[in-house]
Amino acid sequence: MAKDIIVITSMYPNGSKAPGQDYCIASWDWWCKENDVQLMIFDEPLADINFMNPIWQKWWVMDILDNSGVEYNQIATIDIDTMVRWDCPNFFNMTHGQFSCVLDESNVGWVHQSIGIYQKFFPDVKFDWTTYFNSGFLIYNKKHKPLVETIKNFWTENDDELYNIQMTKRKGNDQTPVNYIVRNENVKMNLLDKTFNMTHLQRKEVLQDFMFVECGYVWHFNGFDKHHREPLMKETWERIKSNYEK
Repeated sequence: MAKDIIVITSMYPNGSKAPGQDYCIASWDWWCKENDVQLMIFDEPLADINFMNPIWQKWWVMDILDNSGVEYNQIATIDIDTMVRWDCPNFFNMTHGQFSCVLDESNVGWVHQSIGIYQKFFPDVKFDWTTYFNSGFLIYNKKHKPLVETIKNFWTENDDELYNIQMTKRKGNDQTPVNYIVRNENVKMNLLDKTFNMTHLQRKEVLQDFMFVECGYVWHFNGFDKHHREPLMKETWERIKSNYEK
């Protein structure tokens, strides 16, 4: 029987783990079992991760599922630096079959600069930071196969230039190009509540007393020094893990 699938990508050298990976997967594994959702950890690189960031490689997951004969309804690609609250509603039931995402305009300066950097690839597409979405939490389905192919082709046709931009400008990987491509292809977007991808916890001033646990359903531990990610996710898990043992 076909199920909805959550795909979490984690590819690190020599089999090492992403900071906080164990706590991310522990929370999502429990949530998936509670909601009859399949969990897939995408950890086998398709290309050299030093050149092709795993964030780009995740766009090949539909091919992997199709080639493996896996039946599925919707796919959610979710970043490895997230955790899900035990009582998070099933967001797959909120998509209306559309490409679903969460707006992320927390860092206005970064977003504005990133949009400007990638504008040259899409001279006819205009948008600004107020409608920019985060690519660390996306839901789509088989009807979005043409969109996925366009994203894959964009990487393949521009890989050297994209790599150079990513190494020198440091303004994201797939996120801004995907924002452009979705608009360029006139794909209808379904915006989910920000509680389903609560980014930049420090900027939102919810780290104190672990306030973010009450304020959001999916916590995205980004926007600060990565050295703080593992200890913060670990302490979060220690505080709340009893809720995942019911």
